[in-house]
Amino acid sequence: MREQRVEKFCSAMLLMQAVFFLLVAFHIVDPWFFPATVFFIVFVLLGAMGAIIGLGMIVKSLVHRELFRPELLIVCGMAFFSVLFMQLHYGWQNLDFEKANDYSTDIVHVPQFQHTKHERLHVKEASPVWGFMDIPHKISQADTDSIDLPMNARDTKIVLNQAIARLGWVKSRQLTNPSDDTSFYEIHEFLAGNALTLQRTDLLVRIVSTNPGSSIIDIRSSSPGRRRDLGFNAFMIRKLASEILLLAPVYMGVQDSNLVAQ
Repeated sequence: MREQRVEKFCSAMLLMQAVFFLLVAFHIVDPWFFPATVFFIVFVLLGAMGAIIGLGMIVKSLVHRELFRPELLIVCGMAFFSVLFMQLHYGWQNLDFEKANDYSTDIVHVPQFQHTKHERLHVKEASPVWGFMDIPHKISQADTDSIDLPMNARDTKIVLNQAIARLGWVKSRQLTNPSDDTSFYEIHEFLAGNALTLQRTDLLVRIVSTNPGSSIIDIRSSSPGRRRDLGFNAFMIRKLASEILLLAPVYMGVQDSNLVAQ
C-alpha cells in the first residue's frame, strides 16, 4: 500500500512537470509572467524526494528478499531523470534566488538597451495573483568580468558572431556610433536563451576599442519580466563569455597561420 502511494505521488509530480513544460513550449503562458519555471522546479524537487523514498522501499524489499512493484522502480527512475535533465540543460549550481533579473559585467558604465525595462516587459501590468513575486528593478553586478581581448574590434565582432551562431541566438538590433581608425563602439542586442529552458531574455553586447590592438566586451542580460530570474541572466552572460573566450584563441591562431603562410 505504501509503495502504491509513493508511486502515485511520483507519477503526479511527473505529470505536473510535463504540464508546465508544455504550457511554455506551446506558448500557452509567458514564463516571465506566469511562474511556470518556479512550479516546474518545485515539482522536480518533490518528485526527487518521492523517488528517494521509493528507492529506499525497493532496497528494503531486496534486503528482505521480498517482491517490489516494478512500476515504482520505473517512476523513480523517471523522477531522477528529471533531476539529471535539469543538471544537463541548466545546472542546479546556476540557480540563484537573489532578488535580481538584470545583470551587467560593467556596473559603472552600464550598457544601455534602446528601450527601457518597462518598455521591454512582455506584460505591462502587474498580475493581481502573482504580483507578490515581483521585485524592484535594479541592475546587479554579474559574476563575470568585462572581457579584454588582444585583437582589434572588427575581429572581436567576428568572434562574437561566431559565438552567437553556436548558441543559436537571434540578433534583434544593432546600434553603432561613428568609428574611425583608432576608436570603435558598437552595441548588439540579442534574444538569448537555453535551448530546452524555452525562455528567452534580452541580452546586450557592447564592443569598445580605443586601441587597434585590443578591445573590450561588456555583456548585459535583462529579463522582460518583473520576477527574480533564478540566476537565468547571470547564466546567459557566463554562457556567452565562455563561448567568446573559447573561440577567440582559435580565431587568432587561424589569423596568425594565414599571416605566416603569406
